[in-house]
Amino acid sequence: AWRIRPNFTLNYGLRWEGQFNPAPDVSNTSLYNQVRGFVFPSGRSVDPAYIPDNTDQFGPRVGFAWDPFNNSKTVIRGFGGIYYAATPGLLFAGPLNNFRNPPGDLSIQLPIRVPVGNPNNTVYKQLKLIGIDLNSFALDKLPILSVQQIQSISAALGLAGFDPFTGAQPITWDDNFKNPRSYQFGGGFEHELANGFTFGIDYSQVNTVNLQRNTELNVPLPTIRPVATDPALRPFYGLRTGTARPIPTLGSVQVRESSARSVYQGMTIRTNLRKKWGQFSAFYTLSRNLSDDDNERDAGGVSYVDIFNLAPEFNYARLDARHLFVANPVFFLPLGFEVSSAIRMRSGRPIDATLGGNDANSDFVNNDRPFSAPGVPFKRNSFRNRAEYIVDMRVQKGFSFGESARLIFSAEFFNLPNLDNVQFSGSATIVNYCANPVPANCGFGAPTNPNFLRLKDANGNYLTNNTPGSPRQVQFGVRLQF
Repeated sequence: AWRIRPNFTLNYGLRWEGQFNPAPDVSNTSLYNQVRGFVFPSGRSVDPAYIPDNTDQFGPRVGFAWDPFNNSKTVIRGFGGIYYAATPGLLFAGPLNNFRNPPGDLSIQLPIRVPVGNPNNTVYKQLKLIGIDLNSFALDKLPILSVQQIQSISAALGLAGFDPFTGAQPITWDDNFKNPRSYQFGGGFEHELANGFTFGIDYSQVNTVNLQRNTELNVPLPTIRPVATDPALRPFYGLRTGTARPIPTLGSVQVRESSARSVYQGMTIRTNLRKKWGQFSAFYTLSRNLSDDDNERDAGGVSYVDIFNLAPEFNYARLDARHLFVANPVFFLPLGFEVSSAIRMRSGRPIDATLGGNDANSDFVNNDRPFSAPGVPFKRNSFRNRAEYIVDMRVQKGFSFGESARLIFSAEFFNLPNLDNVQFSGSATIVNYCANPVPANCGFGAPTNPNFLRLKDANGNYLTNNTPGSPRQVQFGVRLQF
């Protein structure tokens, strides 16, 4: 810190952070050699034995505070800097142990693919070959198969030299992975309008790159089918209709990469009042939060619709709230009573419209969205949930005993107005844009699902798929201070 003048202080610094990552066990050479160095249709290749360290994380930052009139009634502040975040350990679990022998946390796809004409082409029939009858197991007690049992199935099918990891779905790590890095800057001012009453405005912006994303590598280049077949002209992968994966002996191959990004912009107006009879603080924030992936340490699975076109993914983040108002009044009343409240009002968060349970682009991921016109997909999070209003209150009265003891009785009211605060859930009943059967041109017009973003069905009954807010609650307490 450098106090250049009595009314101007400059703060500056440089922070270095490093993350040293472990090396994966790749003793399963059969699986490792299938993935290492393979050039996927996206042009990507990975080495499952390598997880890069992050040692070039230098974060300069600077800030200042200025009293322009030198009267301790006005302050202008500004800041800027580069900041890094560590990658959570959970993300390393799959890449560290999927390629070892024996593997950990590795999925294998059944049934094993058999030549045309072989009748043992279902999971049930193939397990029956080694004496496992799924009809004799409850759904919560299904058998756990070993590698040896998978080999026994392949032998019973007459598949000599069958690799027991055929159909495996490993997760690996990007060779150029970087920890998240944000560029932040902002500023504001605060002014004392009267004794005990201040007013201020702040602005901040956070541009974050290298956010983690799960990406599917083992998919072919999509094709566009004729309008007569698909009026939406949706990119089609065809994995469910016989198109082979680039590595045909494996199923899904996901990579942890750092290609996602986000931008936050927010302006906050705040005021604070402090008097003998009470105090009051209030904040109003107008903000925008954009991103192209909102996964939060997801252990697996992809959130995008088409890896070859991520443009529709960049839209409002799932935590975006355009308007937010928060107030905290406290009143000191006669006879030792105190009344305080916490008021929070937030506009609705984004909702992503879905197409339905069918895998329209045939990529084995059921997260497809409608198209508004041929070749024009819906953007991610194009719709909004309901606003939320929370008003809590606390009333307390204290009694003093002697010089140090105090007995306090309190009553706390949560959701005092008893507002329902129902939020639309993410269930298919609520977020599917079209009713079943879903047409290929779903999205070209208004939603055909009568329950799309609705509280009640056509008969006026509440849809129980939605998530209600907490009802009014009252809590009484007694506290002894001594």
